Amino acid sequence: MELLYAYQEWAYAETFRISRSAKTNSELFVVYLRDGQFIGRGECGLLPQYGQDRDDVASALDTARDLVAGGVTHLDIAAQVQNTSARNALDCALWDIECKKAGQSIWTKTGLPQVDSIEVDITIGINSLDKMRVDALAATSKGYRILKIKADRSDVLEKVETIAEACPGVQLIVDANEAWDISTLNEVAPRLEQLGVCLIEQPLHHKADGALKDYKANIPLCADESCSSIDDLPRLSELYQAINIKLDKVGGLTPGLELNRAARQRDLKVMLGCSGPTSLGAAPAFVLASLCDFVDLDGPALLLEDRSPAMRYSDGRLYCFSPALWGG
Repeated sequence: MELLYAYQEWAYAETFRISRSAKTNSELFVVYLRDGQFIGRGECGLLPQYGQDRDDVASALDTARDLVAGGVTHLDIAAQVQNTSARNALDCALWDIECKKAGQSIWTKTGLPQVDSIEVDITIGINSLDKMRVDALAATSKGYRILKIKADRSDVLEKVETIAEACPGVQLIVDANEAWDISTLNEVAPRLEQLGVCLIEQPLHHKADGALKDYKANIPLCADESCSSIDDLPRLSELYQAINIKLDKVGGLTPGLELNRAARQRDLKVMLGCSGPTSLGAAPAFVLASLCDFVDLDGPALLLEDRSPAMRYSDGRLYCFSPALWGG
């Protein structure tokens, strides 16, 4: 089997701002596994929050060529490819080519029931108060009923209050992307609860979240940057009530499914997240999303253009991918 890959940049429809960065495009790798007439594809992004860059992913894929040439399994990828983003693209490409060789869909291969569509949130990036209000109204006008509000330390309550007032009845998630400290969390949480916020995602830096040990509040906390593998669960279950699974963080659909099962055993809720994918990266995540409590799979919806055939968003829902895209 032969491994090929390409680096690509996909433009966002507008600058995407979170607490630690502002991006005009999404940096992605596409991996191809070729075995005779069969070609499987997978996609991954970059994880700069863990010190990862483009060269790291490319180097990992170059190193994996010999592994793939000898025939490779999902277990081989998990054990021998260290970079989790590269591992994700390889794992998903392997699922894709296995489906094609077997003439089966990913749903048959995984044994999971196929779903037609899933309700998803849409992200409201960090901008001026007026801009965030306009973006929230635009989202609800398209049928989105769950808004994920990105937050730094600036005017958190004012922004959430404004969006809550403008969009009554909408479910709200607040994502700090590690921007707060424990005093900020203690300050804003009571009011966020009054505003109906149902989840706070990664309030503290992943290397400083031990401060959550004695934190008590009614809004569940979700670990994102703090959660990268099953090995994190014993510690996280003492600090958080939910985890965010992203395929780039955990290394693919295979470990994503395993992490979901392990989290359920600890009574943790699960969010399915993404790192700016096109529909090619969103398709394998959609398989896992059908098992999750929160689905933050809006990456393709934020891009200026998407792959063809693209997954479809309508009335706040993401519809199942075509086998021509992936997994069939």
